Amino acid sequence: MITARSPLRISFGGGGTDLPAYYERFGGMVVSAAITPGCHVSITPHAGSGVVIQSLDYDLTVTVRSRQRVEIREPLSLPRAVLSWFAERDLLPSGVHISTRADVPPGSGLGSSSAMTVALVWALAGHVSLPVTPRMAAEIACAIEIDLLGRPIGRQDQYASALGGLNTLTFSSDGVTVTPLPLRPAARRMLQDHLILVSTRKTRDSATVLSAQSAATGIDREVTRRLHRIKELAASMKAALLAGDLPGFGALLDESWQLKRGLNQGVSSAEIDRWYEIARDRGAYGGKIAGAGGGGFFLFCVPPDRRADVTAGLRAAGLTPFPFDFDYRGCVALEGPPDRAARSRIAMKGPLYETANASHS
Repeated sequence: MITARSPLRISFGGGGTDLPAYYERFGGMVVSAAITPGCHVSITPHAGSGVVIQSLDYDLTVTVRSRQRVEIREPLSLPRAVLSWFAERDLLPSGVHISTRADVPPGSGLGSSSAMTVALVWALAGHVSLPVTPRMAAEIACAIEIDLLGRPIGRQDQYASALGGLNTLTFSSDGVTVTPLPLRPAARRMLQDHLILVSTRKTRDSATVLSAQSAATGIDREVTRRLHRIKELAASMKAALLAGDLPGFGALLDESWQLKRGLNQGVSSAEIDRWYEIARDRGAYGGKIAGAGGGGFFLFCVPPDRRADVTAGLRAAGLTPFPFDFDYRGCVALEGPPDRAARSRIAMKGPLYETANASHS
């Protein structure tokens, strides 16, 4: 049996600049943190042939037959796409049962789809003795979501989940660079003490929001101007965190949110604006909707002495606090230690990805 887990993420600043429509022209930058709620995958033997996929979140089970082309379609198109990637490399397993489960509902804005993709890649690679590093798992997940599934998403979620930690991620046509934020343990605890994550109990399809933003980037001058400023604010957030300036960090969250909510009509709503004002009126420095917007989770930066009052106000408005910790492990195999040294190379688009001496970061 192999059990894998991959963390979710919260993005502090720079969201939207990780879309190809932006970073291929201007370069992108995101500051984010992996968090302990995650996505879970287990692989166990199955008496029959083929692959049985069971989603506990959707209460669905499908069977992918062996020795046949894997068709990428609903239901459960994401795990089908992961199996297709392995099948293209003659690595499709047979006689296994794959179970998937997430700690949050789909459409949460916490990167759960990408975290699930990373967890599936990590577990299946272990099962077939394919040696991958966390970085490679992130890139494989990007290829599956963006190329095979055609989703109009960026590349931050896969890297945040695969690598874990608090990081600055920069994006260009040459690739993704991940730089850990060197915060001392006391600074990390102080940051976490200032953060409140609450569920709006509303899910949304990020593809609709992101497709509109991608289409407008580079064409709509106002959208492009806002994204330029959002990227600048991400750099300022990094500096504020390194300096331990949490009030300044919260003010930057506020400015970034005001810019983001103007990118597309689907990012905010009258109800979301009302929730934001409740938190601000009770003492929050600033905040933002996690992910593309439109629902999911709200993140707020709040002075610790105002935490109880802000939480009470949001509870009264129908929002539910969601506890979390920062995650520094990234994707991990929890059971069934995989032999990842059986093969030396993985053939992907472009160059071969060497596994020998590959670094985690």
